[in-house]
Amino acid sequence: MNRTVVITGASRGLGLALAKQFTASGDIVFGISRTRKYWSAAKTAVPSERFKLLAGDITSEKTVRSLLSGIKRRAVRIDILINNAGYCAPLAPVEATSLREFRDHFKQNLDTAFLMCKYAIPIMKKQSHALILNISSMAGTRAVPRLVSYSAAKFAVLALSQAIAKENAGTGLECITVCPGGMNTEMRRELFGAEDAERQQTPEFVADVITQVVEGKIPVLSGGHIIIRHSKIAGVFPPPAA
Repeated sequence: MNRTVVITGASRGLGLALAKQFTASGDIVFGISRTRKYWSAAKTAVPSERFKLLAGDITSEKTVRSLLSGIKRRAVRIDILINNAGYCAPLAPVEATSLREFRDHFKQNLDTAFLMCKYAIPIMKKQSHALILNISSMAGTRAVPRLVSYSAAKFAVLALSQAIAKENAGTGLECITVCPGGMNTEMRRELFGAEDAERQQTPEFVADVITQVVEGKIPVLSGGHIIIRHSKIAGVFPPPAA
């Protein structure tokens, strides 16, 4: 389709599955990752020349500005932005969670999405149609015990999306939130073990649902969110009333 798609956290897991889906559709994907650690495997999984990997710490405002300016120079436009980069520390109850760890979750799950939106929106608003998808979690719709920091940050991602959608109502820019349940990813294995991870839905299934949302085959209103759980669509929710 020759759209320009920007995906954070794109070198593995859901981000990599999305890159594979979009490049297969003929889109150009700029995948952003913190380091080049997984690039070799990512390029093997998605060998297309349309998949362009960029490294950068997107908790840094300066880095985000630089990355998006570079993408704009190379591609002129950004049709789809998917804020997928995420982080979750080992399980711990509230009283055993340090303030530093709590803030780290917001920095890496919320600040990253905020900064990418802040500097991508001026580019995307110039187009007749553009879409931001912020990847939250089921934990961002109902909190998970011993994942207080992650749950709180992912709830905030949902609020960020709703605010962006309201601020851009009536324009060609839409913003929705995707809230997947557990996925068979490295992060899940680190948190809950390999046996648990293998029981979860695949990143490829979630990526397929997301591409159907992008294509309008699964309607989700701007400001709304979709929950994907146990390899099923668990619910599609409209934006809250003004």
